[in-house]
Amino acid sequence: MEYWTERQLSSIDKMLNPRSIAVVGATERMQYGGRFLRSVLTAGDQVSVYPVNPRYDELMGLQCYPSVTDLPESPDLVGIIVPYHRVIPVLTESAEKGAGSAIVISAGFAERAEEDRRLLQVDLGNVARETGVRISGPNCLGLANVKSGIWACSSSSSVFEKLNTGNIGLVCQSGASAFGPFLSRAISRGIGYSYIISTGNEADLEASDFARYLLDDDDTKVIAMFVEGFKDARKFLEVCRLAAEKGKPIVLIKIGRSGLGARAAQAHTASLTGEDAAYNAAFKQHGVTRVSDWDQLLEVSQMLADSPAPSEPGIAVISHSGGVCSLTADAFGHEGLDLPELSDESRDTINEILAGFGWAGNPADITGHASRDTVELIMETLISEPKVGALVVASSASNEQSEHVVDVAGRHDKAVAYLHTGNELGEPTGLDTLKSAGIPVFFSPENLASAFRKLHDYHNWRERRLNIGFGATTAMSDAQQSIADDLRAVGRTKLSECERKRLLAAWGVATEESATSGTEVVIGVKRDDQLGPVLMYGMGGIFAEMAAEVTLRVCPISKQDAQDMVNEVAGSRILIGSNGRPKADVDSLINTLVRVSELAVNLEGIIDEININPLIVLPRGQGVKVLEAVITLSHQQ
Repeated sequence: MEYWTERQLSSIDKMLNPRSIAVVGATERMQYGGRFLRSVLTAGDQVSVYPVNPRYDELMGLQCYPSVTDLPESPDLVGIIVPYHRVIPVLTESAEKGAGSAIVISAGFAERAEEDRRLLQVDLGNVARETGVRISGPNCLGLANVKSGIWACSSSSSVFEKLNTGNIGLVCQSGASAFGPFLSRAISRGIGYSYIISTGNEADLEASDFARYLLDDDDTKVIAMFVEGFKDARKFLEVCRLAAEKGKPIVLIKIGRSGLGARAAQAHTASLTGEDAAYNAAFKQHGVTRVSDWDQLLEVSQMLADSPAPSEPGIAVISHSGGVCSLTADAFGHEGLDLPELSDESRDTINEILAGFGWAGNPADITGHASRDTVELIMETLISEPKVGALVVASSASNEQSEHVVDVAGRHDKAVAYLHTGNELGEPTGLDTLKSAGIPVFFSPENLASAFRKLHDYHNWRERRLNIGFGATTAMSDAQQSIADDLRAVGRTKLSECERKRLLAAWGVATEESATSGTEVVIGVKRDDQLGPVLMYGMGGIFAEMAAEVTLRVCPISKQDAQDMVNEVAGSRILIGSNGRPKADVDSLINTLVRVSELAVNLEGIIDEININPLIVLPRGQGVKVLEAVITLSHQQ
């Protein structure tokens, strides 16, 4: 399915890179209209700005126009800040004038949880698509092209100039979060953005559309997202597939891990959050790095943006404090990361420098040498170890030490990160030196270790995914198509035993009421309203309570996905043979998972749910057999 058109992406381009901006609802008061006008004026001569408000002849030194149709040119972007009932007329006038795009700051739409306002938002989206004047919003705060210094937003912040230009593109449904904590925390950490985009209620363009645009932006290396709910979750998964090809990580906060979060999201932007377990499966399957708070989103995004793929799994840690060494090592151990032992040569080199103090190991406790010139040789020795792919310095960031860290990082194509143990708000330190050089800075061992875990996981996932590809389905055979046609005419939701057997057999799933011996497992499919059919695998029979966990994937799956599902369920160890049990036919189980996944995709809209319980996995070479299955047809067929 083709989700994006050239015209749509061109409209987004005009929105993010405007050369002319009309501000409808501009005012001298520092309300939304006044703040939007003030913000766009900071772009200077690179953007022509046209205030639009029939109440004024002049605003902020500029001629003010009574309507968009009176402007001297067709604007690339229209900022719409008028009462909700005036938004569609203004958008229509903008289309008549030949405008390229629009941002609707105005609120009062679906977030009000009133049917007439929801329908008004639907109409707004339809007008945007019909006229080609694509919109961000309503109920958003706008956006910023940080790299060009164009702030088309109604933010009350006055610290725009303090934000660095960087290589992280931020797409955020919440405007107050985008121009609040994500802005202020990025400034305090020296993290830069290429763009900041708030999408609000997403009557037309949605977060996935902007993420798709950023995939083609050379200045954006990582896409950071704050999402309350997806309008079209499958469109987002398509963005993820394209992002994997281009090597652009997606780091995401997704609201809805709890019922309270889901309820708050519904009240905020009228977003449906979806089933969180299914989303976790989809994110894992498609290489999305999920985080849980503002700081993690920024820190992990910077780590992925500014660090090379690890050449080796090992990490070397250096600090002035034995206690910091121990705490940091513990955090890395908790994440399953490796701090390899040093070679004798490296240990001797460091011991000679330490002269009987500290500890020449990994982590390395180098005591007072952390603030001396000798720290550079110690760091050079550690990062040059053949089993080391990254270096962590945990200290208080003196100016001299920070310069040494930057020098060492510049000589190696390995990740270097800094754990700051000093006072962020104290005397001037070398933190600015580290930040300016793109060295990721962390303030807790746990967040540091978690970011490294995510760095390794992303690159391991991508390397493997590019080799195996994503799951795909083939066109149905004539026999399968005939069954699909028959199912549409059934007129009931439950299939008979004969119908179930015929259906499963057509997709290559063996269906015998007898099996001599084997291991019972459970396979299920349930349709998620946003993600479509989701496949479930778990243990059955007497092993169900021993290993009650199940694992999920969004259909279709690849063979590798199926293998991963089997590996993730602890009880599957029984299948490899132990305590006198023969090895089971795991290959046939994997093939069956893939076929059931394909069946679910082929018959989406016809089948609502599949429950195969149990599926008997026979000894190796003998296949699998379905003993019981319940298949429910969709009420909508």
